[in-house]
Amino acid sequence: MSRFYLILLYITGFSFLSTAATDKTWQDCEQITKIALDKIGPMVTKNDYAALEPTLATIEGVCGQNEFTQRLRILRALIERQHTEKLIQDYLDKKYHDVLVMRWDYSVETKYAQIYRENKADFNYVPLNHPIDSLVRLKARALLQSTAFSLRDSEKQIAFLFADDIDSFYQSYEKQTATPQASAIQKIRTNYTDRDRSGFSIYAGIETPLTGSNPVFKSNPVFGFMFSSKISSAVLYELGIRVRINSNDRNFDYLLYGNTEDVNSSASYSFGGTLGYKVFDNYKFILYPKVGLYWESTGTGLSEDTGGDYWGDENYGSNIKYNNVNTMRSSVGFAAMHHLGGKKYIGLEAAYNYVPYNWDNNLLTSIQPNYGSLQVFFRF
Repeated sequence: MSRFYLILLYITGFSFLSTAATDKTWQDCEQITKIALDKIGPMVTKNDYAALEPTLATIEGVCGQNEFTQRLRILRALIERQHTEKLIQDYLDKKYHDVLVMRWDYSVETKYAQIYRENKADFNYVPLNHPIDSLVRLKARALLQSTAFSLRDSEKQIAFLFADDIDSFYQSYEKQTATPQASAIQKIRTNYTDRDRSGFSIYAGIETPLTGSNPVFKSNPVFGFMFSSKISSAVLYELGIRVRINSNDRNFDYLLYGNTEDVNSSASYSFGGTLGYKVFDNYKFILYPKVGLYWESTGTGLSEDTGGDYWGDENYGSNIKYNNVNTMRSSVGFAAMHHLGGKKYIGLEAAYNYVPYNWDNNLLTSIQPNYGSLQVFFRF
């Protein structure tokens, strides 16, 4: 069983390391794009495009080609009356028009800032409603209205798109329907909605004592099933049940009606929850410290029938009382989650657990209260 948990932990650790390397690339992309935007704004405002291509090449060197860099290349070519056929065709072939329609669509949402924060990569790290968008729209409308420019049909078509005149764009775009492709617009809407929904988490791992030379409870497997709050919130909470299988423990003494009973526990059940606060969230990777509080009952195998419930002459059942070791479990931990897709995440949690078993006056054997746990969890 322990080998199984180790394999799971190694797989999860490798996944986190791979994700961390990818996240570093995207962090560099975001920083480069932010610096470039500060330079591009004045260039577009003054129609001073001498340094535009090197700036766009710098972005693409880190981020790769995207809708934003190609949009500015086409705008420059239109204003400087350069050949635009290949640029426009490449833009359309790569479905960048769907990406821009999606951008215009989300720019008018009341929560556009939150939508951008949670989906930065999908917007090429250019914030929604950034001043550069307004400049591009302004320049495109001026091109359409100016008598000094004689735009071809394909150029008018792309200018309509850049000007956020979507109806005119699709009316002139014979290869597309009158509405944007659902897959492009739906992508972020689905991601955003998934993060704004609650879910469930399944935990599996191991708990081991941190103190004591011969503890009653040694290393044992733990499992949990929790209701989980929405990921979009900064505060994350869970409510549910946690079970430790006491397969590696020794007997202990329990006092029952003045008699000392030598008992062995098969399992410990905890009911409660955790509360965490996100300290890092780039949509793909989430880090958060958490605290937990549970009511815990450790089975002793001792039970008694306290009498039946009667109605008339019939016995409708009996009342069984379980004499278990009851206490409160508290924990402090740290968790990391990796987004797999949709509402699905895989995570790893390390925690310190304090379980004062000897709060129960009937427990005669001293049981050490300090435990460490490591668990893999799957959220869906």
